[in-house]
Amino acid sequence: MKKAIYIALIFGILISCRQKDRTKQAEIKPSEIREYPTDREFKIDIGELIGLDTTALNFKQITNRISSFQEESYGQLTVEFEDNKIKKRLTPYVYDEGLIKQKNILRIKSDSILIDDGYSIDELKRILKRHYLNKGKIPYYSDSPQKALVEVTIDTSKNGKELKEVLIKLTSTFDEIKEEINDSIELKVFFDYFRQIPPPPMPLK
Repeated sequence: MKKAIYIALIFGILISCRQKDRTKQAEIKPSEIREYPTDREFKIDIGELIGLDTTALNFKQITNRISSFQEESYGQLTVEFEDNKIKKRLTPYVYDEGLIKQKNILRIKSDSILIDDGYSIDELKRILKRHYLNKGKIPYYSDSPQKALVEVTIDTSKNGKELKEVLIKLTSTFDEIKEEINDSIELKVFFDYFRQIPPPPMPLK
């Protein structure tokens, strides 16, 4: 009898431990997937997914991979990262997809926003909202919400986790703005590092 009770207790403990593990896994596992922009939904059969938490590529290599991947297969490369319980997938654009007015591009770095005389990244919500809702009022901001673009430019050696920090800030801020204005605006993002390259020296006379 005692042996049966002992076995029953062990069995009960094992079941309890398994249930706790499943609960922990459910808590950790993201409950939602968000695509940016929504009109570029990731498709595994034609696309490539780069997890920013695990990739060994730096920002320069990721940016180069975006361009070369589209040239090779006309598919799409998407970066994936987790923001609390939300799994986010962002498909960056490349600049060779057509003529783009510079005024329609808002450039951000890890710690600053490159417009006017420059702003701290803490001002992102105010400036991003102005960029999307400008509608041609300020001549050097976007012409319309549909034409508004964001360029992410960080140090070429930055790794995936450091890029993730910038993208979490950007996507979270964009989501707040979209909810506030109740509009179907899209977050279209370019990756670029060429403006970090210093200009060539002046030729000798």
